Amino acid sequence: MRSVRVFRLATAAGFAISLVLLAGAARAQTTPWDQKAVTAIAVKLEKALGDLNVTVRRQPQATVGTPQRRAQFQARESLRLLVNTSQRLTSQLEAGEDLDATLPTYRRLQMLRRDAERAGRRGQIPAPTLERVVSVRGLLDELSPFYAQAAAEEEAAEQAEPAEEAAPAP
Repeated sequence: MRSVRVFRLATAAGFAISLVLLAGAARAQTTPWDQKAVTAIAVKLEKALGDLNVTVRRQPQATVGTPQRRAQFQARESLRLLVNTSQRLTSQLEAGEDLDATLPTYRRLQMLRRDAERAGRRGQIPAPTLERVVSVRGLLDELSPFYAQAAAEEEAAEQAEPAEEAAPAP
């Protein structure tokens, strides 16, 4: 009976995360750079990730040797890297660094977010943790419009590079 409840909770958590991801993608539009606003969001994100990290570390560990336990540790490691990267972004912004200077850190934050979400989908996410995940995702979504155009341009340039390298010389 308990395993059925855990399965239902995990299924509901996966569904909720999917909805959050879809909502974030729908709002991906550009916003002019605003140093104060971006810095304020980054400060909130750093705190929210710290709170999420504490919540995740307080969860009971899964049974030794199970895929859930491995996923749990992978999620913890991804979260640790997210916390460190968000601290870096906050310190850069507070030091007055602009869009171009903070874009690599922002892109790394998004890459780590995707890794953490993948690991989280393989594990079981209790409701209090899921609430914090949704909060963090909301803050990342608030940052996205400030970086959207620059990130898209950089990704397009990166995708064009292999095609240029593969072209034979005349």
